[in-house]
Amino acid sequence: MLQGNFYDIQSFSISDPVIFPVELTAMVLMNASHEVYQGHFPGNPVVPGVCQIQMITELAGKAVNKNLMLSESDNIKFLSTINPHLNRELEFSILIKQVESGRLSVTASIVSGSTVFLKFKGKFDTEK
Repeated sequence: MLQGNFYDIQSFSISDPVIFPVELTAMVLMNASHEVYQGHFPGNPVVPGVCQIQMITELAGKAVNKNLMLSESDNIKFLSTINPHLNRELEFSILIKQVESGRLSVTASIVSGSTVFLKFKGKFDTEK
């Protein structure tokens, strides 16, 4: 889990978590001094793509109160790099739809101001 160390949730707003689709908006604050940036990349820190996907996973899971596991990525577009020193606050917009029992379709974006960093579409299985 990255929450609490890599990033902190500043605000979290969801529609009814029991009725699909669930719409979620979250503002997170990045920990720019996290040790991952010592290697990714020294002198030019960039939030790793796998961490961006993990944050979406954690936020979507929090919205539906379930542990989620990415099972299929339909479309992932990294449009801009996220420097945690320049982009400390990030906004996540997430739409969660139930496609079948135990399986969710998630569409998400990560933005700051007018900059779009990531567009994501994938499917998650709920952990049993």
